[in-house]
Amino acid sequence: MEYYPYGQFVIPKTAKNRIDTSKAAMSAFWATVEKEKKGLPEAVGCYVFSIRAGRGLLPWYVGLAEKQSFHKECFTIHKLVHYNNTIAARKGTPVLTLVPKFTSTGRFAKRGKNGHSDIQFLEKMLIGLAVRRNVNLVNIKHTNLLKKMIVPGVLNTPRGRKKQPVEDFKSLMGT
Repeated sequence: MEYYPYGQFVIPKTAKNRIDTSKAAMSAFWATVEKEKKGLPEAVGCYVFSIRAGRGLLPWYVGLAEKQSFHKECFTIHKLVHYNNTIAARKGTPVLTLVPKFTSTGRFAKRGKNGHSDIQFLEKMLIGLAVRRNVNLVNIKHTNLLKKMIVPGVLNTPRGRKKQPVEDFKSLMGT
């Protein structure tokens, strides 16, 4: 199972600071994605909605596309509610990063009626990484424990000086 990230594709906004879901804007967006990598809009995998601002990128939502393509999944009404609420409350440029799954022959994996267990696992892992960067991640699924759990050096590390065992564990876990 191989994945590769593409993107920081800029998501079009309206003058009212909402995602521009007009046919023209969405066609242009997906054409940009297609230009980056042929067939990418029809691929499956995980995606990350982020906002790029002065301090770089901050993830706000992690999702998966396994039963339908990125093109069909990334801008559903449910996702647009999350995206629009997020961009309304802050400055910056909304971007989408796509992490498609590849087959052993180097082609994009296809949609599956029963999904892909590895894509589901990857989504949970990416949510865990994203919550480390942004405790205000808008995902509801798979975040409750991650937001409450404290593992110094790895997850939700309290402020203050870290003791040597915490530093050692942090180094061991590569965080």
